[in-house]
Amino acid sequence: MNRVSALCIPILSLTLLLTGTVYSSSYLAHAEKAPDWRVTGTPEEQLEALVKITPGTSHWMPEIAYRFQTMYWAGKQDKWEFAEYQIEAMEKMMDRVATARTKRAASINIFRENVFGDLDEAVKTQNFEVFEEAVAIMSSECMACHTREGFSYITVPAVPTKPDSIVLD
Repeated sequence: MNRVSALCIPILSLTLLLTGTVYSSSYLAHAEKAPDWRVTGTPEEQLEALVKITPGTSHWMPEIAYRFQTMYWAGKQDKWEFAEYQIEAMEKMMDRVATARTKRAASINIFRENVFGDLDEAVKTQNFEVFEEAVAIMSSECMACHTREGFSYITVPAVPTKPDSIVLD
């Protein structure tokens, strides 16, 4: 290594260190001065900000799909309590979507009326054939809901793939 290279490395390191320090201290100073809408906003502004940051339907649907997969495979493996737990979780998530995205509430209510009662009963029978019929109805109702909402290209298989789960075999 020549003498110029030997001097450049420490100078470059010092420059990066100082630049990072200046940048981060500048950021902290700015962050401290930035108004916090949660504290300074009017109730209307706070509500508007909360609505903006509330996750949309696309945030919840992958989680609901995962619960659907897990429910199916739990039933297939005779883990009925776990299947029931997945149904309860899906119902809660559907409630969140209906609350957060009110324009979807009518479709969600149709889905709930056509799916969850029969699905709950099917799990209580602990009979996979009965359960599988309820799952097929659920899959069909998912597709009907997607179509009502303009997302018919998002398809749901009648038999979902097995999810990664430490509970399932």
